Amino acid sequence: MSVQNGKWKRYAVKGLTVLLILTICLAVLQWFIIKELFGFGADMVKDALIRQAPEGVNRDDIETTFDRVKTVGMQLPFSFLTGKISLRKIRAVGRYALEANDDQVWNADEINTLLRMMNASVGVKGGTE
Repeated sequence: MSVQNGKWKRYAVKGLTVLLILTICLAVLQWFIIKELFGFGADMVKDALIRQAPEGVNRDDIETTFDRVKTVGMQLPFSFLTGKISLRKIRAVGRYALEANDDQVWNADEINTLLRMMNASVGVKGGTE
């Protein structure tokens, strides 16, 4: 009886080891997919804002801000753990962007406010480093 219990335990350990390895592989794959989607989304929003930006908005500021946020976002979850990015502030930026773009038109004040909020979410005071 003890011989069969030993075989059963060995098979269970091997099965659980394989499941653990598969779980780790899926977690790493998800991490890379999330990073790529974050980068893709940041690039899409940046391009749309640059195209729609009215007079009074510096297009270089838009590029700089989005590149800064993208760089810090690509370092997730480490940038969150080290305090380089505030996910609470990023969520507030998203809410503001949705509310400000209800009419499908951005004005200069809305874009400049959005850029200031995004810079604050990655720890940049003012607008430049």
